[in-house]
Amino acid sequence: MPHANLYDFKGRLEVYGGDATTTHAPLSTDNLLLRGARLKNTSLIHGMAIYTGRDTKVALNSKIKSNKFSTVDMTMNYFLVFYLVLMVGEIILCTALKYGIFTQEVTNNMWYLDYPTDDPITARLVYQDAVSFLVIFSYIIPVSLYVTLEIQKFLGTMFLQWDEEVTGTGEDEAPKVNTSDLNEELGQVEYLFSDKTGTLTENVMNFRQCSVNSRRYKEMDEENGVLVFLHPDTLEPQPLPRLLPDDLVTFLETLALCHTVQVSSSSHKPGEDRGGSSEVTAGQMEMEDLTPVYHASSPDEKALVEACARYGVVFRGSREKMVTLEVLGHTKTFTSLEVLEFDSDRKCMSVVVREEATGKVWLLTKGAESSVLQRCGAGDSDHQHLINTTADHIDDYAMTGLRTLAVGRRQLEEKQYLGFTEQLSKARQMVEGREAAVRKVTDRMEADLTLLGATGVEDLLQEGVQETLESFRAAGIKVWVLTGDKVETAVNIAYSCGHFKRFMTILTLTGLTNTEDAHEMVTACMEKSSSEDKMYGLVVDGSSLVLLLDHNIKDDFYRLCTRCWAVVCCRMSPSQKAETVRLVKNSKESPRCAAVGDGANDVSMIQEAHLGLGIMGKEGRQAVRCADFGVAQFRFLRKLLFVHGHWNYVRLATFVQFSFYKNVAFNTPMVFFTIWNAYSTQSVYEGLVLTMFNVTCTSLPVLLFGLVEQNLPASLLMTRPHLYQRVAHNAVLSWTRFFKWTLFGLWHSVVMYFGLMGACWDDTCGLPRGQTPDLYLFGLALATLCIFVVNIKIMMESNYLTWVFVGGLAITFLGYSVMYLLYTGIPTLPFITYEIYWAYYRIFESPSLNLTFLVLGVTCLLPDLLDKIYTHTTDKELRRGRDGKAGIGSFRCQQSSVSDTDSLSQQERKPGLLVSDL
Repeated sequence: MPHANLYDFKGRLEVYGGDATTTHAPLSTDNLLLRGARLKNTSLIHGMAIYTGRDTKVALNSKIKSNKFSTVDMTMNYFLVFYLVLMVGEIILCTALKYGIFTQEVTNNMWYLDYPTDDPITARLVYQDAVSFLVIFSYIIPVSLYVTLEIQKFLGTMFLQWDEEVTGTGEDEAPKVNTSDLNEELGQVEYLFSDKTGTLTENVMNFRQCSVNSRRYKEMDEENGVLVFLHPDTLEPQPLPRLLPDDLVTFLETLALCHTVQVSSSSHKPGEDRGGSSEVTAGQMEMEDLTPVYHASSPDEKALVEACARYGVVFRGSREKMVTLEVLGHTKTFTSLEVLEFDSDRKCMSVVVREEATGKVWLLTKGAESSVLQRCGAGDSDHQHLINTTADHIDDYAMTGLRTLAVGRRQLEEKQYLGFTEQLSKARQMVEGREAAVRKVTDRMEADLTLLGATGVEDLLQEGVQETLESFRAAGIKVWVLTGDKVETAVNIAYSCGHFKRFMTILTLTGLTNTEDAHEMVTACMEKSSSEDKMYGLVVDGSSLVLLLDHNIKDDFYRLCTRCWAVVCCRMSPSQKAETVRLVKNSKESPRCAAVGDGANDVSMIQEAHLGLGIMGKEGRQAVRCADFGVAQFRFLRKLLFVHGHWNYVRLATFVQFSFYKNVAFNTPMVFFTIWNAYSTQSVYEGLVLTMFNVTCTSLPVLLFGLVEQNLPASLLMTRPHLYQRVAHNAVLSWTRFFKWTLFGLWHSVVMYFGLMGACWDDTCGLPRGQTPDLYLFGLALATLCIFVVNIKIMMESNYLTWVFVGGLAITFLGYSVMYLLYTGIPTLPFITYEIYWAYYRIFESPSLNLTFLVLGVTCLLPDLLDKIYTHTTDKELRRGRDGKAGIGSFRCQQSSVSDTDSLSQQERKPGLLVSDL
């Protein structure tokens, strides 16, 4: 049956002959070509389509992309519902008061209104007034918020794309923004799910050291292929003799045979593609022959074969099972008899070859030292000493971050080989229980090995990966590495990049075969990780994850993961990566998740996460195209989250809070005014200001605030990663801050309305020629005061005043004044009513009214100013930022990323804590 696991395919091919005979051949993943695969180094194959359409593994691993909503968008909708309920309450209250009290007791005494007395209350009248109240009270809903917010988000992405500090050095490596809806989500990440190869590493591997017969060798010059011997006591490099030692040649021959590398038709001289000389030396040896170009599914195999070629053992390729090596200028041929592919249980791979010159059959093995060393026969004391010494060398290599492999071989007698071949053929033809049957045979074949040595290969980490991961921990971001690589490979890289620490206790959930075992292992790990004095890492493989995501286990598995400081998931298919992201995303805490990768196999998890991040790696740009944001290197995520994410979230969150606040300050006086107009649905404001308040009178300053505001300097945010937690969990849009903004809005509306009402109470208000203030003068004065107060409020919220922002305030104030100078000063305009004529000019004719403006404005904003002063006084980080003091936190944080020793204190080991006393 079709299934999504990329690493599992079992079948059997039956070929019927003309003489009624049937030939059986086992099928495995070695015989499976996935959709999109490309054939190399062969001109023709015979194949058969087995899965098509939706049954292909690519289709089964694909995911329908769902719409993503940021935290700000979802919170804004809740605020909107609150104000809708508030508006409905105001409408019901005012309608009830009008028909319950004021219609009979007040309007009956207003003879000058000529209202009919004892007029019956009908549903039509109630409905009409309710709709009228809806019209005038609806201004509490900031409809323009959504339009202005989209403009701000779109313009904000340009600042990210223009940032040269997150731009790669290659062509077309500027940051990519595929959506502007999630800018602020960069500041809310709690979990980061990362691919390994091409994301954390350069996906470029180089041979560095090897151990052969207890002797250590090191590559000193990769371009020219210089290999030196390290003195066992001083580790001083010493040149090799012209003729390489026999044990070293045997070791290189084994590496040149034990692999699945293919040779390209093109060739080059050694060192040529690396910009070096074509001269090859091993000691002082020279080779003039061309070295083939190698292609391999595993970059470490390719690195080892290339290293062998540099030192005189050149793999020339294979043809019809015949393998050709050129060993120090002499050609040797071997027949490839069997290939035992790597699997995560055996943790090694083997090939069986027959040396044509001698007829000897050799089983050559390389793999994880934990597997190969155990398969080596005890032998005599010399061999045991070799095993112990090689193990010490492997530990030294691992401490320096190298990927290690142990290498061994075994000579098989012809009869012995034939017996193994027959057993292996029968096991491979089994459909049920094939893995266990094959494992039994391979275990017998790979026993009693003679250890040859070990290798140390460097998988180049991308620049700044260690510092970036360490910064994420200090920022409270939990990082999970999800990779399709082998367990050993992923764990080695986890150590080398600092994801795992040497002082950690590593828990493993690998090789699980049934639900009962999975439950027992999870329970055991939970008990083992109960101590709060230790730090834990977790390793999970893809086959075990299938069981761990079972409905009865996944909750315990998730709790175990939350106890661990670092998690590595290996041998994962694309769909499993998405399932892992979904496990965390849909948990009870509902944390905000981001996923980062560089290849097509990362697309599913990128689309599943709240925030998708793509890396422009060597595997194409599909991840970048499907992601929400794309950058050239992993290290750029640091500024992307800490600076752009922090700023964008603070800008947009303040933008949203201000938008609701200003409408409360503007709309609430209309509610107060209903008491004075007998709930007649008369607006206190004139029509033009009702229309233009959100469009032109208050939109430009807050829009510019959302583009240029920097609550903290970029340098401080980069050097103090823990500041990222200040805005985590949607802190700026919490209900506490929301009600704080709302109370400020209510306070401003009360002061402005009742203050102006008191100033105009004597019907003179200091107007010349005995004029009295009317509704239009009062309403226009109230609107003018409100516009100045709310715009000064957003200026007070700014921590980073620029000429652009101040200019926006000046344009708003000047534009409003010009608009009303023209609107109220030209009586011939057809849309101007007589009552509004000259009203704006009359405001400035009253010195007492202008003084009232000043007093009321100060009274309105005094609590805001005191709150701002208190915040700046008590916030030491803000004070340090404004003083330009970066402190020592960043230095200690960077030190912790490289000082990976057991001497770290318990405080320094605590997850999410910056390694400094802040």
